[in-house]
Formats: sequence, C-alpha cells, structure tokens
Amino acid sequence: MTLSDLRTTLAALPFFAQVREETKGLAPSQSLRIKGTAGSLPAFVLADVLEQTGGPIVALLAESESADYLRSDLEQVLGSDDRILFLPPTGHDPYDPEQLSDTLPLVQRADALGRLRDGFDGLLVTSVEAILELVPLPETVSDETLTVRIGEEVAPEDLMDRLTGQSFELVEFVSEPGELALRGGILDVYPFAGGYPIRLEFFGDEVDQIREFDPQTQRSVSRLETARLVPNLGAERYTEGGHVTALDYLPTSTPLALFDSQRLVESAQERFETASAAYVQRVAEADAEDDPPHAPEERYLTGDTLSALIDARPTLLFGTFSGEGDLTAELKATPQPSYNGDLKRLRADLGSRMSTQFVVLCDSGSQKNRLWELLGGDLETGKPPPADLIVESLHEGFEIPEASLAVYTDHQLFDRYHRPTARKRKKARGGLSLREVKSLRPGDFVVHVDYGIGKFAGLQTITVREQTQEAVRLIFQGNDELFVNVTALHKLHKYTGKEGHQPKLTKLGTGAWDRLKARTKKRVKDIARDLIQIYAKRRASQGYAFKADTIWQRELEASFAFEETPDQATAIDAIKEDMQQAIPMDRLVCGDVGFGKTEVAIRAAFKAIQDGKQVAVVVPTTVLARQHTETFIKRMGRFPIHIAQLSRFVDKAAQKEVIAGLADGTVDVVIGTQRVLSKDVAFKDLGLLIVDEEQRFGVGAKEKLRKLRPNVDTLTLTATPIPRTLQFSLLGARDLSLIQTPPANRQPVITEIHTFDRDLIRDAILYEVHRGGQVFFIHNRVQTIDEMAAMVRALAPDVRIRAAHGQMPPATLEKTMMDFMDHKFDVLVSTTIVESGLDVSNANTIIVNHAERHGLADLHQLRGRVGRNDQKAFCYLLVPSVHSLTKEARQRLQAVEEFSDLGSGFNLSMRDLDIRGAGNMLGAEQSGFIEDVGFETYHKILDEAVQELRHEEFADVFVDQDTAPPPPEPTVDVEDDVFIPTTYVSNPVERLNLYRRLSDLDTREEIDGFRAELTDRFGPAPHEIDTLLRLAAMRPEAMRLRLPRVVWMNQRLFLTIPEPADDPYFHTRIFHALLEALNTSGTRYVMKESRSGKLRAILQDIPSLEAAQAHLGTLAETTEALIDAAATEA
Repeated sequence: MTLSDLRTTLAALPFFAQVREETKGLAPSQSLRIKGTAGSLPAFVLADVLEQTGGPIVALLAESESADYLRSDLEQVLGSDDRILFLPPTGHDPYDPEQLSDTLPLVQRADALGRLRDGFDGLLVTSVEAILELVPLPETVSDETLTVRIGEEVAPEDLMDRLTGQSFELVEFVSEPGELALRGGILDVYPFAGGYPIRLEFFGDEVDQIREFDPQTQRSVSRLETARLVPNLGAERYTEGGHVTALDYLPTSTPLALFDSQRLVESAQERFETASAAYVQRVAEADAEDDPPHAPEERYLTGDTLSALIDARPTLLFGTFSGEGDLTAELKATPQPSYNGDLKRLRADLGSRMSTQFVVLCDSGSQKNRLWELLGGDLETGKPPPADLIVESLHEGFEIPEASLAVYTDHQLFDRYHRPTARKRKKARGGLSLREVKSLRPGDFVVHVDYGIGKFAGLQTITVREQTQEAVRLIFQGNDELFVNVTALHKLHKYTGKEGHQPKLTKLGTGAWDRLKARTKKRVKDIARDLIQIYAKRRASQGYAFKADTIWQRELEASFAFEETPDQATAIDAIKEDMQQAIPMDRLVCGDVGFGKTEVAIRAAFKAIQDGKQVAVVVPTTVLARQHTETFIKRMGRFPIHIAQLSRFVDKAAQKEVIAGLADGTVDVVIGTQRVLSKDVAFKDLGLLIVDEEQRFGVGAKEKLRKLRPNVDTLTLTATPIPRTLQFSLLGARDLSLIQTPPANRQPVITEIHTFDRDLIRDAILYEVHRGGQVFFIHNRVQTIDEMAAMVRALAPDVRIRAAHGQMPPATLEKTMMDFMDHKFDVLVSTTIVESGLDVSNANTIIVNHAERHGLADLHQLRGRVGRNDQKAFCYLLVPSVHSLTKEARQRLQAVEEFSDLGSGFNLSMRDLDIRGAGNMLGAEQSGFIEDVGFETYHKILDEAVQELRHEEFADVFVDQDTAPPPPEPTVDVEDDVFIPTTYVSNPVERLNLYRRLSDLDTREEIDGFRAELTDRFGPAPHEIDTLLRLAAMRPEAMRLRLPRVVWMNQRLFLTIPEPADDPYFHTRIFHALLEALNTSGTRYVMKESRSGKLRAILQDIPSLEAAQAHLGTLAETTEALIDAAATEA
C-alpha cells in the first residue's frame, strides 16, 4: 500500500465521484458544501478535483500555518510539488519600517506571481494573511521580469545597470536574494524566484552559459537554457502603477476551496483594521518631510472586497464553519482516535475490527520497523502486523466507516509534534542574525540557551562600564529583564513548539530552567565519596601556577581564522583560570566533533610554552598525530616554538632526535600516539598534558597517562566521554567545559538505519560524488575489506575507490589517508581508523557496514567524520537485519538516530550511561536504575550526594570554594522509589520529556492533570508514579514555606530551615508563623541542628508519604493563614 494506492481506493468511493461531477458543472457564484472530510482528507479531495478539472484551483485558509500543512499534505498525496504553488504572507507587520530579515517568503511570492502570470494550471495554496497583501499588476510582473537566454546579445554592464535600477544590491559575493556581483565576464544574480542564484557567463557581449549555483559553496549545481531574473515584487514601487490580488491573476471560473469560509472574511476584516490602525500611527509619527505611506486600501484587501471576490467564483466549502452551499456532498469520515501512545488499546482495536483496513503512515523507515514489531509483526520471518505500514507523512489521520478504512499517522499515535515537509532550500544558520532579531515582533517567545524562555521586547541601547552597546531586551516571569548583547545572539532562538502551545515564562534566578537538583535520594554516597577522595588528593597536590597571558598569547588568539563561538571562549577562559592556580588542572572539554576543541587545546598549549614548560599531546592514532601536528604548526608557525611528532610514522633517527629534544628541553611540544608514554621518553619540564579521545586508549596506556598526571595540568578533549569519565566530570570531581554551539551553517547529519542494500549503497555514493563530495565506507573487518571494496567498485565502476586499514604498511596507509584528504579519489573503504579525528571537509556521506558491531562512542565519532562544512551530510547505518539485533545494539543505534541534531554528542553520552552503566546501586546495575529514573534525575541524586559530602565529610577540601546552600527551589527527598519504570513508559526520550514536564508543575491542579494524562496515555499508574507525583506535589508546598529542603524518612518529616543570611525574608515574615503552625498541629516535633549545623524541624510519627504530603500541605496553609491574619491586624 502506498499513498498512490490510497488515492486510487478513495477515488473509487461514490463521494469522490459525486464531488468530481458536481465540481465539473459548478457555475460562478455557485458553491458545493463538502462535509465530513476529517484529518488530511481534504488533500485527497482536492488532488482528485485537480486531476478531474485540470486546474487551476485555489485553496484559501484562515491561517498561514494551516495553509502550509495543507500544502505539505498535497505534495505528499500528489507525489511531487510540480503542480502545487504556495503563496505565503511576507511576514511583515503593516507599516513596519524595518527591513525584512527572511527573504524566503518574498522569493516564494515573486515565484508564485511569475508562475501565475505564465498560466499556472495547478493548485495554489494560500492564506487570508497572504492574499490580503496586494500585488503588482500582471503586466508589471511581465515588464519587470528579465528573461535571459543563451546566445542573447547583452552587455553584462548594461544588465547590471538595469538590475541595480530594480534595487538589486552590488556585493562581492552573492548570498541572499536581491544581490548581484560582476566579476569580469561573469554576472551573479540572486533573483526573487527559483531556489538558487543564477550565474551568467558572457563571451564578449553574448550570454555563453547560464548556471544555477549554491550560494554557500559558490559552486554551480546545474545548467539552464534560460533564466528569469525577478526583482523584489513586494517592494512598494511595483504597485504604484496599480495593484490587484493574487486571485486576479486567475480566471474568474477558477474554483476556490474555502476552509471555514465564515472565518475567512472576518479574519480579513480584522487584519485590515489592524493595518489601518498601524497606518494612522505611522502617519502620526512621521516627520513632515517624509513621503506619506500608501493608504491601507492601496496595500491591503478589505473584508468586503474579499467577500465580493469569493462571491464571483465557484466555491468548494470545507470545514465546520462554512455555512450551507448550493449543493452538498457528504462523506461522514471521522478524525483519527486519540491513543496517546497506548499501543495496547491500538492492538486491541486492530484485533477486534477485522473487517477494517488499517494503514499507518510512518515518518521514517526505522519508525516503521519499530511499529512493525510493536503491533505484532515479525521482521525476520516477514510476518506482517495487522496494519499496512508505509513510510509517508500526512498531518492528520482519519477513518471512513463506510469504506471500512482507517488511515493513522504515527506522530498522532504517540502525540508527537509534526512539522510540514520543507518547501524550498534554505540555508541553516547557527542562531539568529541581527536582521532576524529585528524582524521578531515584541511579544514573540524566544529561548535563551542559558536563561530559558522569555519574551522579545525589542532592541535597546544600554551602557556597560561607560560603553554604549546595543542589546536585545528580554522579559521573563515577574517582569524580570535580561539584556543580551548583540554579540551573543547565537544564544537566542525564536521559540517554536507544538501547535498553539503558549510556553510558560522562566523565572530568573530560581534554577527553573536548568533544574539539576536532586528529586530523589538513595545510597549513592559511596560512589561519590570515592570520586571526591581522588579529587581531594589532586587538590592537595602542588602544581605550577602559570602566569597571565602574554602579548604573544593575544597575538596567537587574534590570528584564529574563525570567530570563536561563545562556548569556546568560555572553555578557554576556564582553562586559563585553572592553569593560573597552583592546583593541578584536570579539565574535560566535551564538544561535538568539529565544534572547535583543537583550537582550545592550541591556546592552552601556547600558554604553557610561554612559561617555558613543555606540552605533550597524546592522540589515539598515527594519522591524527600527523593531522594535529600540521594544525599546531600552522597556528604556531610564526613563533619560535619547536613542535615535533612522535609515532611509528616517524623514522627511528627522527624519533631519537625528538626524545633527546624532550629530555634537554629543546622540543616544546610533542604530538604523538602512546609512543609518547614509552619508558625511553622523559621530559625536562612537562607542564601540560593534552589527551585527545581518552576512551580510545587501552587500559595500559590509561594507567601510564594517570602516572604522568599527579602534578601536571591535564586537559582532556572528547566528543563522547565514556560513562565513568562523564560521571566523574558531572560530579564536580573533574571540571567540565561544554562546547555545544555549532559553527555557523552546520546542519545535523541525516542519520538512517537500513538493512544492507546494494542499491542504497550505490545511490548514496553516486549522489555524493555527483555533487562533488567524497564518501567514507566503513567495513571493520581487515580480512574481507578488499572483497568489500571490490563490491563497491562493481556498484559504481566510474568512481575512484581505495581501501585502507591499520594492518597496511604505515607509509602506504598514511599516503592513502593524505590522498583522500587531497581529493585524489572519491570513496575510502576503510576500518574505523578514520574514527578518531580524520578531518576531510569535503566528505559528506558515511556508510557504516555492520553498525551493530560498533559502540555508541564509535558510531558518534564515525558520523562526525562527515558534515564538517555547510553541506547537508548523510550517515547510513547498515545492519544485516533489524530483528536479529541484540536489545543493546538496537538501543545504541536508536540513540544515534534519535540524537542527530547539532551538539548531540553530550546527549549521546547520557544515553551511553543508560545503556552501559557501571557499579551497583539499589542492588541492581546502575544502568537499570538510570533507565528507570532517567538521566537527569540520576544526575540530581549524585549532585545532592556530592553537596552533602562537601558540607559534611569533605568540608576542609572545599573550604576555598563557593559552597552556597541550594538555590531557592526546594529539594524534596523521600524514603521510597521515585522514577518512571520502563515497564510503564518504555521510550527513554518520552520518559525524559515527562520528567522535564513534571519538574515544571507548580500547583496541585497541574499535578492532578498530569496524573490524569499519564493514566490516559499509559494506563493505571504503578506505585512508583504515585510516589513521584506525591513528591512533585510536596515541592510547591515547600516553596510556599520557602524551605530549602524537605525529607521524609524513618517515619519522620525533616524540614530544613534556611540560614538567616541566605533568606532574611523567611526569618522576618515566615519563621514565627511556621513555629506557631507546628505548635498547633497536634503532631510531636523537635527543633534540632544537623551535623552540618542546619536547623531542622523534625516531625515524629509520620507513617507514610501520603501522611507527609498532607502534613506539609496543612502546615503551608496554616502558616499562610497566620501570616495573613498578622498582616490584617497590623
């Protein structure tokens, strides 16, 4: 079953035949009311009508987002976008003088007008907001569009003059619509039409070639015979000769498909009135010498005019609010039922409704395979589930009882957000550009990476240290303000979430955005104690305190070819601060592959050299040693620094020379494999050890590294730390710097899991090679690698292919790797020797054979070999059979597929903890504990244990560190299991989502609603969920009392009183009322100091968590009542 088959099935229904017949005879001003088309059915109806009538047709919806979903559905149903035209709104507020930031809508509008003028006969999808904006006359579009053909005689300078006269901007390199560049006999133009800019190559004054080119790489992608050079038709100058609506480009006999037609005219009138109000304000604010803006009637459609346009045309009325038509056709379809992830109920429905044909649309092949088994199928034997699963995407499912047909979407089954399919090519950006920020409207929700969700309140000039800066003003909960410097805009993103969802504003200073405090506590102190002892021993050691930065240091940093990301800058600052202390540094820098960790290491190494110290850089492979050596030499080459390489690629004589230089101090930096750790290598004065990808070293090498470390500053670089490394750093026993900001225009690597398929391999290779890229093919078996390379050659005989593996002669292997870097061949079939840091920026596809044999860190590293530039990259994980995978292998692959976004390495490490685990906790493997609790909760438990140990057992170690008490949000501990079991919610991503949502609930009503939702989605809640929700319900009560900590254990309720210095408000306003509430509660209690000197009220004889929750709630209510009474008396 495919969507095409589904169309055929639906087209045979009497309803579809009636709609086709009635539409064919529909006269102007006549309407056909189409009832009972639930979900995405209107797309099938319109596709059928389009085929019947031959077009054109216009679909008009109230909201632009709804129009985009219909466009997406129509493209899926028709199988292409050739006959679909989308007219978006400009996105420009009426009479807003600011320049538009997003040119994509302008390009789409100009493109649409050009195609409409040329006699478009397909289906135009648009919204009221888009149709209201008046457009130039068709003849203006014709006059202003320049059509250039090969062989045409025209001087490039004349063409440039004509285009600059149309407001095209002359630039050095074309990157945005509306720009042009002339270089000799080549004219680059980025028109407001089509997907790519145009390159015109002239021979004298004759157009010799026309090509489309990629604005990011500036390389041509295809040849054309003719090119349409369209200016920004949205500019006011083009409507001065007259203006019309986009509908006027089409014959009056064109049918209009109206969705909720009654709302359309109302919406149009409201928008026109908004524009009129903005016009009045603009006129009032304008200077006398300013040209008056065009009146609203000259720029926007009124509700009455839209109504008249509709009345003059045949109409198809969809939706509930469309009134009655002259004719009616009814289907009686119903929306997809809401299962909320309850697959048990879905399976029951599939089993009980044997006469109904079920079709489930899956967003990906892996999702199809998962559902195949979840619904009772068997991939290995080929036994199908009781539903047709197809990899297609529609916005909403539906049921047609009379046809015994049910079409469901998987995102609705699991209550996931669904995005419409992408329309046109668009560059990915690393954050918001200044122009994009200017186009944000005040009141828009934005996300700040560090501070959470706020509202955009415009750009504002501020003074910092007597310096004037422009900053973005954000408003958070309670009208708290935050100013973000325009140099930090990468940390701001426009908020996008589920349809219609209004996010809750973050309260600054409460830790609400980054809640990593303990929610539950079990016995994790032993693990934490061991780690802190290692840390304490290191802190007690005497290291070398490096001096402040030198002029050379600043010179080196200024010579960096790229603008450092703020995460890089933060990591560099932290490293320098560590190095300038007498305590040996031990810092882990965790950043996704290609995010700039090497530059961080170079700056730290240079700092060490400035103080006369030596630096050792230890890497896992010989090729990486060579690559790092080249990078270090390139960056430090202008300075009197001796950098040497030590690995088996270096001949014996050179090795002896390097070793002698390390001993006498003439070698400043040595970069090498574990050869650097050999007994014959001694340093005169080693000051800094840099370890790249520590998890790649064997146990012996790690032990040697540890012996080097005691008094030497150590910097470890990794893209995916092994679990223990990550635990160690998160516990504060090792300092951690995260580099999570991607370089500009870095896209996620598209990751897919497939069964081994020769056609897929061939297509992937040819696609990449044809766009000028290179391919890694990973086959981690030396014995059969030549055989695999031969198979690849047979699949793509015209492609240059070579094989490489670690057992080749070193010189041959090195030459092969270097030749691949230099693009002397296209496909490298190799073992995982490419995994550790081989940087080939032109390689954008990687195919991993037998992906199930690789660890999670390996897979992430391998994927990191591609996508090193701004091209879209692909990673194909091939397995013999999905069904034959072990549970652990399947989880590993799913984790890699799930976390394909930028900066996902850290998330992968968290999932790595889930899968591997280490040590025991609660008598079970930590991995199982983490799997049930979720990583964040696990981290919070460890965090709390560390805090307690710091305050109690290790107070002397941390005496010089900031050991402030927990932030205002309370910690609630209970003597019970607190987690969401995997047997209740198996999907780790969904569990994490639920934990996050739960941590944001503040009222009993919200918690009760959450409980009802869980029961509805996953069935009756087990005991652990009750505990979790009771704990969540105690948190707001503790917050009402401003208690930093509440613990229920051994049938006692411990209430920690905040220190007067930490919370004077509590002591002046609440403390006495709380004591009175305790005295009148009828429960025995004592006031007692803990070992750490904390004052606690300990309530006795609290037999259950339920009783603890009730007591805390009563105390909060009584205390508040007493405070209110006292305030009234005063």
